[in-house]
Amino acid sequence: MGIMLKKVHLLQSPEEERTDVYINGNRISAIGREPRGFSADETIDCSGKTAMPGFINCHTHAYMSLMRNYADDVPFATWLFDRILPIEDSLSLEEAYWGNLLSIAEMIRSGTTTFVDMQMFPRMAVKACADTGMRALITRGLVGSDRNDEGAKTRIAQAFDEMDYGKDIGAPVSFGLGPHAIYTCGEDLLRYVAELAHDKNLPVHLHLAETQKEFDDCMNEHGMSPAAYVDSLGLLDGEILLAHCVYLDDNDFSILARPHVHVVTNPASNMKLANGFAPVTRMLREGIHVALGTDSAASNNALNMFTEMRLLSMSQKGVTRDALALTAEETLRIATENGAAAIGREDLGSIEVGRTADLILIDEDCPSLRPLYNRKASLVYSASGSEVSDVMIDGKWVMRERHLKTIDEERVIYETEKIAAKYR
Repeated sequence: MGIMLKKVHLLQSPEEERTDVYINGNRISAIGREPRGFSADETIDCSGKTAMPGFINCHTHAYMSLMRNYADDVPFATWLFDRILPIEDSLSLEEAYWGNLLSIAEMIRSGTTTFVDMQMFPRMAVKACADTGMRALITRGLVGSDRNDEGAKTRIAQAFDEMDYGKDIGAPVSFGLGPHAIYTCGEDLLRYVAELAHDKNLPVHLHLAETQKEFDDCMNEHGMSPAAYVDSLGLLDGEILLAHCVYLDDNDFSILARPHVHVVTNPASNMKLANGFAPVTRMLREGIHVALGTDSAASNNALNMFTEMRLLSMSQKGVTRDALALTAEETLRIATENGAAAIGREDLGSIEVGRTADLILIDEDCPSLRPLYNRKASLVYSASGSEVSDVMIDGKWVMRERHLKTIDEERVIYETEKIAAKYR
C-alpha cells in the first residue's frame, strides 16, 4: 500500500520547509521526489502537520497501568513491597491483558510506537501487541536465589515459551531476559542469565542503582557499586538495558561507557519516588549511551514521553545549574534515535529513506504549540501529547485523526474499571 504525506514538515528540515514523504508498504521509499512506479492509495494533506519518528519508551511495565494512582505519596519500599506487589500477585492473566491494552492505548495516543517491557504475566503483553499492532521488546521478569530456584526455572521456561508463542501468532515483538534487580536476584541467577543471554543472543533488561539503599547495600555486601557488581557477573559483556542508574560512583562511568550498554533514564518515576536524579549530563559527556523510559503508570503515573522529555531536560538543567545542559535537540534524540539503538533497531528512530515507517504526526495548530518559533523546543518544552493526531507503526495507521484503529477504547476502560473495583 502506498501512502503520500503531502506538504509535511520534518524535524530535520529547516524551520519553514515542507516536503512530501512517500511510504511503500512498511518503508519510507522517498522524501521530496516521487519514486519511480509509486502509486498512492492514500494521499494526506499535512500542510498543518509536523512528522517525527515515533517515541521508543525503553522501560516500562505495561500491565501496571491497573495500579495507576493506587500507591502515591509513600516511600519507595512501601510503594513496592507493601502496595504494588500484593496487587501484582493477585492479578489474573486476563486482568493483566486488559492492563496491557490500557497502557498501549495511552502510549499510542501520546506518540509512542515501541516500548520495552519487563512483564510478569506470560503471553499477555505479546498478545496485546499482536492484537493492536504495537511494537515491543518483551522481557520476562525474573526473580530467585540461583539457577536451581524453582520459581526462577519456571519463569525462564515461560520466557522461552513466550518467544515461541510470539512467533506463532506473528506478534510485532522481539524478546529478552529481565532479571528484576540485584536485590531480588541472587548472584548465581544473575550469572546464569548472563550465560543464557550470550548463548541465545538475547538482550537483558535490568533495574540498577535506582535507590540509595540499593547502592549502600551492594557496597556493604559485595564491596563494590551495583554497576561494578553486575559487571563482575558478566552481565555487561552483552547487550543490556539498565533502567535508572541514579546512583553511580566515579568509576561507574567508565564501566558503563560501552557500545552495547544502554542506560535508560526515568526522570518522572525517580522524582516521584524520591530516588533522586540520574547524572545524565555527565553520562553523555563520558560516552555512556542513554535512552528514555517512563517506567510504569504505577510510579510515574503516566506513559507519556512528551512529559518525560520535558522533565529530563529541565531536571538536568536544574541539577547542573546549566541552562545549556541537555538541549531540546539532544532530548529528542534520546527519546527516538537512542531508543532505537538500545533495542538494536537502527531502522527505527528517524524519518529517512529506507527506514521502517514508524512515525507520528503533530497538529501544529494546537494552542500549546503557538507561536511556532522553534519546533524542537516546542515539542520538548510545550507539548503535552494531546497534539499527536496520527500514529503509524510498520506502515499501518494505528491512530488516525485521533481515533484508535486497533483498540476498542471504550471496552478497555470498561474492563479495567471492573478490575479496579476489586481494589478501590
